[in-house]
Amino acid sequence: MYQQEALKKLTYRYDLIRGAFGGILEVGALSFGLLAAIRYFDAPDMVKGLLSAGIAFGLFFAPFGQLVFARTRLSASRSGALCFFAAAVGYAVASQASELWIFTLTFLGANALLAQIPSLFVAVYAKNYSHRDRGRLVSNTFIVAAIVGAILSYFGGEYLDYHPESFGSIFLLMAGAALVCSLAVLRIPSEPIQIRSPKRWGNYSLIGEDPIFAKMLFAWMILGFANLSLLPLRVEILANPKYGFDLPNSQVIFITVVLFALARIVGLKVFGLIFERMNFLAYRILINGLLFLAILCYFNFSSVWSVGLGSVFFGLGMGGGNLAWNLWVTRIAPDDRVSEYMSVHMSLTGMRGVLSPILAYSLLPIASPQTLSWFSLSLLTLSGLMFFSLLRKPEIAAIFSGRDVRA
Repeated sequence: MYQQEALKKLTYRYDLIRGAFGGILEVGALSFGLLAAIRYFDAPDMVKGLLSAGIAFGLFFAPFGQLVFARTRLSASRSGALCFFAAAVGYAVASQASELWIFTLTFLGANALLAQIPSLFVAVYAKNYSHRDRGRLVSNTFIVAAIVGAILSYFGGEYLDYHPESFGSIFLLMAGAALVCSLAVLRIPSEPIQIRSPKRWGNYSLIGEDPIFAKMLFAWMILGFANLSLLPLRVEILANPKYGFDLPNSQVIFITVVLFALARIVGLKVFGLIFERMNFLAYRILINGLLFLAILCYFNFSSVWSVGLGSVFFGLGMGGGNLAWNLWVTRIAPDDRVSEYMSVHMSLTGMRGVLSPILAYSLLPIASPQTLSWFSLSLLTLSGLMFFSLLRKPEIAAIFSGRDVRA
């Protein structure tokens, strides 16, 4: 048995390694895959929407993935290592694909496997990190991922400007990174995944059992549609000549990834320090405000500078938002059910993540990105009001203060 301090240090050491190489995977999954679809394969809008939703597909199936992992009796770490290994195979095949359908299936499948990691590791964080350290240590892992992602984004974009047919090299690098992540997470101590929810509805029964959880999920759903529908359009409006920018690969990557990642590092550091010291509902409303400014600047002005400023606000908001998304269930769930709560949250995130980019690309022929951004701003405001209505109720505010422990 590990002592708590030794357990924390061991987990932190190997999670930092996972974070470093996971930064390569994150950038590749969110930017280089879509860029390859646009510039190399000249993919139709529906395929671009599917590729944008690859991780979301995986999130949607998180509760079912948990059932599979629970039946294998594998620990959370070993289950995560298996996902990383299978993703490495998918990226390796995608790197050699010359047909769009092969690239789409393997790249989408690999991204979906990566999406299983948060529901596995939230239980590891809840067990291996103390309440007072959790936000700071997890944010440091995300910071390392963002730094590595920013470096890859810059040099990867420059490389593709000089070698526009060489997307396969980026995806081979992602395969190697996934293998390293697989080896790193194997060294992290963890327990087998356990499912205690009734079999008929599985983890979804938590929505009916816990009304506060249900209200939070509804507010997250509105927020998610506001944010996720615009994420793939951040690349589209800069890379597609139709929208007036038509920037080279290096500038597209610099604005959408490098600027974003640098601002995200700042956001992660700042919000990591205040996450456990601030009422979560107030924390979430603050992040909504940053995302509101981001959408306003990015999609409603014709200057590259304003788009860059919008990318900075996106980075700051997403830095704090990443922590919120990954750790908020630790405020509301009993320690032994954190993974179950997280899987439901992930599944609903996946549902909106699949629908949002497909809907956005479907509406592009009849609505401009600017029009879609105002729709998103309306939803963002609505979700903020919903979080505020919960904050005004003392008994609910106490739960999200971090001082109340629910049995």
